[in-house]
Amino acid sequence: MRAIPVTNEAPNILSGWKDIANYLGKGVRTVQRYEGELRLPVRRPARKPRGSVVATKVELDAWVAASPIREQFQLRVASGPQYSLSMAAVKQGIDEMRALSEQMSTLRADLRGSLQSLQDSVSALCHQMKEEGSRAAPTCATVESGSSPGWNLLELLAGTGNQRKAS
Repeated sequence: MRAIPVTNEAPNILSGWKDIANYLGKGVRTVQRYEGELRLPVRRPARKPRGSVVATKVELDAWVAASPIREQFQLRVASGPQYSLSMAAVKQGIDEMRALSEQMSTLRADLRGSLQSLQDSVSALCHQMKEEGSRAAPTCATVESGSSPGWNLLELLAGTGNQRKAS
């Protein structure tokens, strides 16, 4: 085993409310209030809502440095019934967004299919017009090559324009 070098530095991890309060120059109750109201960065090793806590000096220093930002924007920890309602609304909104995204994907696929069917029909019609010697045959050449502005618009609407150019 490798020996861990002993240094004269103070430990980077503070254990317990007393150590954290002393480091911040505050009372224990004040520091506990900071945790509840201002998100003081402490961890609970036992993962319990109450009990022993630890914190790192680096995180505490960063938290103190961010204090003017908290005061400016009046950031508070959301809790209570109002927070529960807003979280439920956010979750519901996310579920609705997922459902709408899936619905949009389905509609886009349907539109691509319809566009392909339309392109096939126009190509067949142009082919028929060429065979009959119609004057519209030059126009059909641009439509079949896909260079017609109308096709670009339809491809854009169907979300296929960029995919075709990329391949």
